[in-house]
Amino acid sequence: MQTEIKKITDVEYDLEINAASADLATEIDQAIHTQRGRTTMKGFRAGKVPTAMVRKMYGKSLAYGIAEERVQNTFKSVVLDSKDYEVLGQPVITDIEYEFEGDLKAVVRFGVRPEIKIEDLSKAKVFRLVHEVTDEDVQKEIEILLGQHAELTPVDGPAKADSYVIVDMQRLDDKGKKPEGDVQKDVPFLLSDDNLIPELKKALTGLKVGKTKKVTFPGMDGHDDRYFEVTLNEVKRRDLPELDDEMVKKVTNDQVENPDALRTQIREQLISGWDQRSNELFQSDSIEKLIGLHQFNVPGSVVEMYLDAFVKDAADKNKTKKLPADFDVEGFKDSRRAQAESQARWMFIRDAIVAEQSLEVSEEDHEAHFEKMAAQGGFGADMMKSYYKSMPQLMDQMEQGIISEKVFTYLGENMKVVEKDKDAYEKEMKKG
Repeated sequence: MQTEIKKITDVEYDLEINAASADLATEIDQAIHTQRGRTTMKGFRAGKVPTAMVRKMYGKSLAYGIAEERVQNTFKSVVLDSKDYEVLGQPVITDIEYEFEGDLKAVVRFGVRPEIKIEDLSKAKVFRLVHEVTDEDVQKEIEILLGQHAELTPVDGPAKADSYVIVDMQRLDDKGKKPEGDVQKDVPFLLSDDNLIPELKKALTGLKVGKTKKVTFPGMDGHDDRYFEVTLNEVKRRDLPELDDEMVKKVTNDQVENPDALRTQIREQLISGWDQRSNELFQSDSIEKLIGLHQFNVPGSVVEMYLDAFVKDAADKNKTKKLPADFDVEGFKDSRRAQAESQARWMFIRDAIVAEQSLEVSEEDHEAHFEKMAAQGGFGADMMKSYYKSMPQLMDQMEQGIISEKVFTYLGENMKVVEKDKDAYEKEMKKG
């Protein structure tokens, strides 16, 4: 048998395998002998069917199995056992030529880790969202809580910017016609809700009961615009209850006792929420900028690894944990291929930073993490530590999370970070 490893790209290699028929003959004969012992046929005692007949009946299928096994074993001995290559993802047999009792030719393609030199990080400008929580922010959250117990009083006159309204919404096609049955009756809206579509708020503000207005909802994320005809049925004034000790206990299920404590709690929650959002946006922006800064080939085997994970995730979301019978796996993979490649690129860049900076998880990191988890979950740090150490997979996930935090800390210290408030940040993001 002859083997040769050929470099296809800097991240992909082919193992070429050539085996003469004589190289497989002994294994095939042994397999046929074993099969003969299991074969029963009318007119022959068990295990006594003529070898020639067994060979004719099972020879091809047995030989193909042996050929595939030979390819797999050869890949292991020549590539994996040599320790010369860091094989990533699942190797793929890209070509195999074999006829029963003939020569075997096969090609196995495998991917390896690309060599990456981290560029000057100061070349990458990233934006960090900053927001100082104000008394107004706190008050808005309080009003949301109080709104659950608000009194709604019908009023005459047009809808105002803070009115509570009841409307019918008739869907229109792009020619302004009304598709039959495509209407929603008595839909409630609070016009002061910051999450309300601005076009709808503008259309309803100043509208009188019984009047109708057309409104266009702008398409998002590549979707087409949507068209509606809205009819105002009712206008109500929303009267919020007074925020006293009794109401605080009511809206918090007796978890908070007075208005001052509630304001403090809400402020802390808002600060935590903005910090989390800021970190998430900083991380996603950093990843995007670093991917753009580093150009290298990605092994197809790693991209396929991510695509397989996407498919598994899609299956796991079903109650049956299986994909629907009509699920187009290949079409799904094609639609997610760019995302898979981006995730693979970031994995390699992250790993390169970890190696270059010698980032690692210390015992102190473990202790700090378990203390943090204990504070959040109500369990003792020692209990959390014992549980995680009994679950190697969980422990690995935790350590990878800690390493990622260290990577982003390093990036924040070495990249050009520009802080922007909410409006300025969104403006910069729209620029692309």
